[in-house]
Amino acid sequence: MSEAASMSERPSAPHGRERRRHPRLRVENLPLSLDGSGALRVRDLSRSGFCVFSEQPMRMMTHVRFHFSLPHATEAEIAGTGVVVRCERVSPAIGHYEVAIFFQDFESGCEKALMGYLADQAQGVG
Repeated sequence: MSEAASMSERPSAPHGRERRRHPRLRVENLPLSLDGSGALRVRDLSRSGFCVFSEQPMRMMTHVRFHFSLPHATEAEIAGTGVVVRCERVSPAIGHYEVAIFFQDFESGCEKALMGYLADQAQGVG
């Protein structure tokens, strides 16, 4: 089982402090499809998953297939499966939802490409 696929409890942290195990990378113009749907807008990406904006709510613990292309020089295709771990309406006035997906499994070579991309971005490369 990959590190991204292993589920562990988040360490507790004082109110307002980041509790995530892996830092989130804000991304722009990274279209992603879930279960062959049209492109969804990605808010952020990490070693453990991603968050997208969706016009439709998604049920918690729903298993999904995802696909996206990494930008810049990488241009790797990333595909695999994940599970919905959060779905929240952005605001009562807006009919959009933030949907968080936890990575479960990647197609061959995809996890290595994604981890390399995230490491490069963390170091300011690319």
